[in-house]
Amino acid sequence: MYTKSYPSTSILKANIQDSVSIFFLERKLISTGFYFNFYKNFKKDFFIKKKFIDPVTICIIHILNKKKIKKKYSQYYKELKIIIINISLKKILIQPNEKIAIINIYPEIKIKWKKYFILNKSKRGYNSFGSTGI
Repeated sequence: MYTKSYPSTSILKANIQDSVSIFFLERKLISTGFYFNFYKNFKKDFFIKKKFIDPVTICIIHILNKKKIKKKYSQYYKELKIIIINISLKKILIQPNEKIAIINIYPEIKIKWKKYFILNKSKRGYNSFGSTGI
């Protein structure tokens, strides 16, 4: 049995001061300004749901090393950045605050296993292939 978890969705925007040009087969690391709280047992899955930039690109999620941000309680945060690889022959221009992608963030799926020491006889019989334990 597992508990169903629903994703949270976020729009990632280019958190840059000046526009960035990406030429053929060039890659750039684009800051998004998207920080999330990091703790020891942090387990989440990040998936890009939709890209807003040129469809002839490859987008890879990159999580920057932890950074301590001074607040009331000292906590560690990580910034989610996007590596954009241009596989098109034309130049791509990324403007400041331009939407890059929509991501889904899924929490860890928790599964509860039931322990059984003895399996019942299979309904398939003795000469059948495999055993279902039923």
